[in-house]
Amino acid sequence: MLKSIKTILFTSNLSDTSRVTFNHVAVLATQLNAKIILLHVIEKMPENYDSRLRGLFGITEWSEILLKNKEEARHALVGKVSPKQMVRTALSEFCREANIENDKCGVLQHEIIVKDGEVVEEILAQAAEHSCDLIVMGASKGLLSGTSVGHNIKAILKKSKIPTLVVPTGVN
Repeated sequence: MLKSIKTILFTSNLSDTSRVTFNHVAVLATQLNAKIILLHVIEKMPENYDSRLRGLFGITEWSEILLKNKEEARHALVGKVSPKQMVRTALSEFCREANIENDKCGVLQHEIIVKDGEVVEEILAQAAEHSCDLIVMGASKGLLSGTSVGHNIKAILKKSKIPTLVVPTGVN
């Protein structure tokens, strides 16, 4: 028997690929009446780079730069509208393209998370913490090109204990 999908972890690196992938996640979540956890991980720098930059800028200024980058990532994910408005707008657009009336598409539950750390470990940790039933990631270039499935996707496919869906860029 298949386990129902109630929570989908969508990983975003703020690229065009992520925007295309989000449309698929919104459709899937609507059809399954599932919650979306939208995750962006700001990859931690190797310690030797971090210590050099702390020495160059000073601890206080370097901390402020990192905090600003985190806030910019959150702003890019949320934009100038609330997360609820962002999801509703994406759903409305999907419904329009699919000739489905807006009231039949439903309203998605969602949460936006921005974390610092190692990308693969943070994705797996957030999937576990939020009891996700599916991870969805976007791949660039096309699955058959040999370059689309990068290190992070390969590592998630190998280590994840839950199903992982990879959406190639060319899929609209």
